[in-house]
Amino acid sequence: MALNRRSNQQSSSPFDGATMVTMTGSSTGSKMMTVSDLAMQPGVKTPYHIHPNTEESMFVVEGELEFRVDGHRFKATAGDCVLANRGKGHGVANVSDRPARFIAVYPSAAPEREVIDEPELKDATPDSVSFRGRMEAFEFAPGITRFDMVGDFLGAESTYFSELTFQPGAVAPNHYHPSHEESMFCLSGNLTAVYADDDNVPLEAGDMFTCEPTVRHGIYNSSDAPGKLLAIHPVLNPPPRVEVD
Repeated sequence: MALNRRSNQQSSSPFDGATMVTMTGSSTGSKMMTVSDLAMQPGVKTPYHIHPNTEESMFVVEGELEFRVDGHRFKATAGDCVLANRGKGHGVANVSDRPARFIAVYPSAAPEREVIDEPELKDATPDSVSFRGRMEAFEFAPGITRFDMVGDFLGAESTYFSELTFQPGAVAPNHYHPSHEESMFCLSGNLTAVYADDDNVPLEAGDMFTCEPTVRHGIYNSSDAPGKLLAIHPVLNPPPRVEVD
């Protein structure tokens, strides 16, 4: 198990005007994925680049961002998610007057990055975007609603993740994954992760819990307010799982 408390993590600056916290990756013991939390100040723009060995999913947590993906230029706001396929050029810019933040997900513990020349861009949206305003949540379990953000339906090769909202008292079924890790990122509220047979792991906003393959785990909300969670898998949907008591 890897538990990364937001309050304990050191941030870095991958480029001027941006701060990054790595929540899951090779440095935390993951063998299958990397998850980073990036904040960008107004006017900041990332280089146009590719990842030769992995795709990248970018979930907007706060603010408004301009994305450049495979020659397309478009905007996305909180709750939207953008997929950049492996080998496809992409970049992000904060063109607003407020800070913005997004979660970057790679189904690789060692994502490679190569800066390339930015092509001529057209104002258009590719098919690899989930816009929250066009989506409908569904009931995953009693008191739990879910948005599926990335999967084969978006053109992903090896990523599946969802945003779940837990109402007070809601419990997600305990389960394990036979051959892949699962990372759980607490977006808001206070949730509790169940690990193996006995451990209960409290999660606050910004905390990340990663469970290794074959180990029983789950999530519940014992607080009196809703909580939100990103459930991230480095495999396509539906992720193989076995439910247990």
